[in-house]
Amino acid sequence: MLDPTTPTTIFIDFTETPHVYCVPQLEYPGMVKLAYHQGPVVDPDKRDIAVSDELRESIKKYMSKKYPGLYPEMAIEETCLYTVTPDGEFVLDRHPKHPNIVFACGFSGTGFKIAPAIGEELCRLVLGQPPKYNLQHFKADRFTNNLSSSKL
Repeated sequence: MLDPTTPTTIFIDFTETPHVYCVPQLEYPGMVKLAYHQGPVVDPDKRDIAVSDELRESIKKYMSKKYPGLYPEMAIEETCLYTVTPDGEFVLDRHPKHPNIVFACGFSGTGFKIAPAIGEELCRLVLGQPPKYNLQHFKADRFTNNLSSSKL
């Protein structure tokens, strides 16, 4: 950072395509994580070669334009892998054939950010308590019309 007093917050900038997100100095003191929320489909065993010069230049331009208090050069370059559901929303549900199994998956890169709320809802499902929130939108059966067959 150029200025150590620059405030950092967690945000997602939906004005950009692809969306840009930022996480403050948690993993690396004195630095922020600024990244695109999507990227190319990659082979997990070759993910570190998936970042292109075009992608690097694009994020540097974004940083210079929106955050002149940050150095636009990347100090550390890392890639993230995550599962993405067809609609970009996670699944939180009870197994249709085995009601003693509850699951949450497909967080499309948001799992870390909402883990406490998901953990609480999974706990409520396991204990047979009513959910705190309306979970209809996150049920697995929303995809059954889009698939030729389902293994659930």
